[in-house]
Amino acid sequence: MILESKERSAPFYTARRKLLAERLSGEPFDAFLITEMVNIRYLTGFSGTSATMLATADDSWFLTDSRYITQAHDQVMGVNVREYKERLEAVAGLLKERGVKSLGFESRQTSFSTVEDMREKFKGVSLAPTKKIVESQRLIKDEPEIEAMRSLIGMLVKVYPEAINLIRPGAVERDVAVELEYRLKKLGADGAAFDFIVASGERSALPHGVASGKVIDDGDMVILDWGAKGWGYHSDNTRVFGVGKVSAQLKDIYKVVLEANQAAIDSVKPGVALKDVDGAARKVIKDAGYGDYFGHGTGHGVGLFIHEDPKVSWTSESMAKAGMVFTVEPGVYLPGEGGARVEDMVHVTDESCEVLSQSLPKDDL
Repeated sequence: MILESKERSAPFYTARRKLLAERLSGEPFDAFLITEMVNIRYLTGFSGTSATMLATADDSWFLTDSRYITQAHDQVMGVNVREYKERLEAVAGLLKERGVKSLGFESRQTSFSTVEDMREKFKGVSLAPTKKIVESQRLIKDEPEIEAMRSLIGMLVKVYPEAINLIRPGAVERDVAVELEYRLKKLGADGAAFDFIVASGERSALPHGVASGKVIDDGDMVILDWGAKGWGYHSDNTRVFGVGKVSAQLKDIYKVVLEANQAAIDSVKPGVALKDVDGAARKVIKDAGYGDYFGHGTGHGVGLFIHEDPKVSWTSESMAKAGMVFTVEPGVYLPGEGGARVEDMVHVTDESCEVLSQSLPKDDL
């Protein structure tokens, strides 16, 4: 695993910072303040929970407090590492030292009160709010990122037979979720990527029906939406189980959702509008008469966050690009009866896409 080796991962972090520096060379400010911890991890490999970075077109600095300074010296390579006692005062001193007169900052991650503090402490420095500078770079996954997510999906594949055994009449949804998370941790996952959705019977019509105390009954449709996290990354997958004899209507919506899932996957290739990927799934569901029961988008990006860009929906303005990873997860939800959703993670390749979760079965009910 590349991310488990400092020597093997270091060139990738260097390349990411170089790409950021190239971007910053065209920005109208002297330096860029990074406070989103996920972005800091992406650029340095630092897995702690408190740090700040300052980046320019020529160099970068990593600042943290005494709790994490030893960890920073161990994990962060190729960046100037400094310890601080008070974060903004340390940044102010560095800005003065480097002669910075204009500073970009991550506006979505910075509170109004923090901006006010920066205005007070960063004397003579103009502040420029920015959006998604690092996030736009994170859209395209590199080799260690794809390797990590493949490994996390591989854990799901290994545990999947246990899911089949656990989802049975008399089982409690919450017990199923807890047991599956335990099995994933035993395989090396840091934990669940999110609160698992185990939604049975009428609850399967809840798109986000997090596992409850409901007992699974014979005849239930069960949605399992699960994923593992590790090395900072996530996996996300949804499969549908029929317990005992499932009604003809529930079987029908599952069949429709399977077809919509495949239609969307078949449409993925570089250059295609992501709203058209959504449209491919939506057309199948609408033509089957269930268009009013598919209210959410078809997918979302996955990486250091479980939900990140790009958005795959009818409102998306993005195009598929080689290196993107996102979900394809159409669903149909009939209130009072039940629902179905089938979700795969896809990796856009140079010509089409690779279904990362291909080895997780989509069984007939």
